[in-house]
Amino acid sequence: MHLKRITSIFSIIMIFMFTIGQSLLPIVANAQELNTVGLVDSIKIDKTDLYTGQETKVTVNFSEKDGVRLKPGDTLTLTLPPELIGLNTQFNLGDYGTCTVNSGTVVCTFNDKVDTRDDIKGYLNFYVQAANVGEDQKKEIETNFGTNIDKQSVIITGPTSGGGTDPGKGPFFYKTGDMRGKPGEVRWFLNANLNKEELSDDIVVVDNLQEGQILNKDSFRIDIDNYLGRQNLSLQEFESKGYGKITFTGENSFQVVLYKDKARLSSFSIAYTSTITDAGKAQDFFKNDYTIDYQIYNKEPVTESGSYPVENRTAGGGAEGVPRGTLKIVKHLDKDEEKVIPNVSFELYKESGEQVGDLYKTDEKGVIEIKGLTPGKYYVKEVSAPDYIDFDPQAKVSFEVKLDAVNGIKLPISNKVKTTSVSGTKIWEDNNNKFGK
Repeated sequence: MHLKRITSIFSIIMIFMFTIGQSLLPIVANAQELNTVGLVDSIKIDKTDLYTGQETKVTVNFSEKDGVRLKPGDTLTLTLPPELIGLNTQFNLGDYGTCTVNSGTVVCTFNDKVDTRDDIKGYLNFYVQAANVGEDQKKEIETNFGTNIDKQSVIITGPTSGGGTDPGKGPFFYKTGDMRGKPGEVRWFLNANLNKEELSDDIVVVDNLQEGQILNKDSFRIDIDNYLGRQNLSLQEFESKGYGKITFTGENSFQVVLYKDKARLSSFSIAYTSTITDAGKAQDFFKNDYTIDYQIYNKEPVTESGSYPVENRTAGGGAEGVPRGTLKIVKHLDKDEEKVIPNVSFELYKESGEQVGDLYKTDEKGVIEIKGLTPGKYYVKEVSAPDYIDFDPQAKVSFEVKLDAVNGIKLPISNKVKTTSVSGTKIWEDNNNKFGK
């Protein structure tokens, strides 16, 4: 009995899984990979002469064509060569799909919106880093990222094996930044007293973020290297230990003071981040201005000002298409939509008089569906109908497909049944003048 129950439960589970699998099968079967069918129009690699560790942007343009139409679930996969490693991220193709970048591939998956648009075209851009070339080597690779367009050459130079002379003393201060942190953020670094000089005064740095970004005031970390070793402190720890003070002078500006007695014979790296605004996403660069005042012991005071730009390396993409409109003509008898009329023929025109398509005929349910109409004004004319139907071949029924329309257009058109009129001469017969005159 127990075995029978287990067998019965197992059978139910198998039937359920089979049913679910069958329902999903059409979706899986209809989706296709698009990298070699002609969807991709072009691929641009910004820099084609790289050294190991250098990054460059890749831009891909794509569009629908005759015989290449996007469907929900379709994917576009780009395969990256081992020497060009993708920088991990995710982004949207507008609201047409999503793309995922990892070290070896870029996979874009299209969603249901592609079923509502025609002539879809779009782009995506992402960043790769040159890698996997040996010391003192130069390697030329050819790639089209697994598509069917022409291959491009990229030359990558590996690291040097060393040697050379002592580079000498570094600068007292420099500012730098990058976009290797969280998506949508810029990392900034202020590096001061790198040679661990003796000082005659405090070090004062004024920092101003420029347009397209917002300072993250809770992101500060301070690295300190001195006779005690290396420390990584929060802003609160930095101030409580007496190393200095950071004062916010505006939404995107602040002042750093490194106290002389704590800053002497110590190097500092102050790291923080900014968040890219929506407007900033369209910028080519993010800039950050600075001014530093310092005095090395037994030397003149120094004031330096400058600006450091970080290239906008935000991966992203977009797509657009012409909204599809579906016209549904329902042909029925006058005052009775339940009594439909099959085999009625219509012609469809744009408002300008240009004919769209050929002849459309109602089916057995009295219906015509015309899909893929672009936004604009149209009219239909009835050109033929069954003999029992009365219609005006000159009449125009107008309608409009709107740009932001979500649903199709239902166009009920009624006709009257022809009426039959019988006329003639009545003949009266009075045989033998039976009734008289």
